[in-house]
This record gives sequence, C-alpha cells and structure tokens, in this order.
Amino acid sequence: MIRIKAFLKKFLGRRFGTAINEWRWKIRHRKGGNDWNNALYKGEKDEWVKSYRDSTSHPHRKLVVDTIARYNPSSILEIGSNCGPNLFLLAKRFPHAAIQGTDVNEEAVKVGNAWFEKEGMMNVALLRKTFGQLNSFADESFDVVFTDAVLIYAGPDRIKDIARHLLRIAKKAIILVEWQCAKREHDPMGLGVYYGGRWKRNYANLFASLSPNILVRTKKLSHSDWPDANWSSIGYLIEVKS
Repeated sequence: MIRIKAFLKKFLGRRFGTAINEWRWKIRHRKGGNDWNNALYKGEKDEWVKSYRDSTSHPHRKLVVDTIARYNPSSILEIGSNCGPNLFLLAKRFPHAAIQGTDVNEEAVKVGNAWFEKEGMMNVALLRKTFGQLNSFADESFDVVFTDAVLIYAGPDRIKDIARHLLRIAKKAIILVEWQCAKREHDPMGLGVYYGGRWKRNYANLFASLSPNILVRTKKLSHSDWPDANWSSIGYLIEVKS
C-alpha cells in the first residue's frame, strides 16, 4: 500500500504537479503553522503569512537584493512574492522604483498590501495571479523580473511557458533563486527532474531551448546564504540576460 501511494504521488506530481502545487499554495494559510520555524505567532490564525513578513532578515534575501541592485532597476517584478519580504527590502533600497509582486494566495496579497501601506511604501503593489496569468504583463514592462523558491513548484507541463513569459517581460535581466540540476546531461531540455515533490532543473538548458543567444550565469548558494540542507546543496542564484 505504501509503495502504491508513493507511486501515485510521484505520477500525479509529474503529470499535474503545477496545478496541484498552485492549489496547495492558494489555501496554504488555512493549514496553520509556518515555513520559517518562527514561534512568535505560533497558533495564531495568520501565523503563516506573518512568518513570511518577518523573514526579511533571512540571509538569502540580501543576496537577492544585491544582485538585483547591480542592474540599477527603475521597475521590478517578483513572481510568487507571498506578502512581499523581498519587495519590502527592494522598496527601501529603491524608493523611486515601480515595484510589483504576484502571488496565488489571496491572504498573502492582502496582508502584504496592508503592510506596505502602513510603512508608507506607495511604490509597491501586490497582485493575485497564477502562472497562467503572466500574459497580462506587457513586453519588457519591468527592468528585472525575479523568483525566489517558486519555480521549484512549476512542473514540466508549465515551465517552458513560464520561462517564455519571463524572457518577454524582463527588459534587463531575470534573477532566479531556485533548485538547479547542475549536470546538464541529467536534464537535457531543462524541463526538470522530480525531487521530493518539487523540481530541480538545468536552467541553462531551459533558456537555451527558447533562445540560443541567452546568457545564463549560475552561483551555488552556500550554507551561510541559506542554512538548509536542500538549499545549500542544490540551491542556486541564476542570472539570465539576453
């Protein structure tokens, strides 16, 4: 029975993983608990989203912000921003930039927008959108587009379409903090290797399949960047430029 359940989970994950993961994130706040080992709001109704709001000091976020800062952006878009901890830091760094974030979870969007309004950050807005709604953004409408631990939930059924939109929307660069399949031959098309319910992939292969002139640069995360066993072993910072 255990083997059958494991097989079904793997099969469904490969075949319908993106939709299943989007649905899970859409209702994640109802489960309680949090993703950051934060005991401050333990048991509270909005513990999950508050833990994201209070994760601005997590070390990998400085790496994200510093990398984006090299492009001197006047506009920034984050796909899968939750309530916006990365965008909070970016708004402080670039108070005159137009900054937006999208997330599938309505509660995260609501809490984030209220947070930014309270902080007087009028240049930041969060929108509720799924991967399938990226077509609502115009071509080259943001200098930098980025994701942070989001594309690990996008399966082979959707990742190519998502990557096309990222290339279309970004004017200067795409920045990704995701799980990387380091050996290119293990993921020749960059569609992803199923790994514990999520996907690691070779992003150089993925973007090369869409445009041969794309430059992809990768940097492995260290334990000090993200003190977690998975993230410090297969987590990478990935820069994509045309």
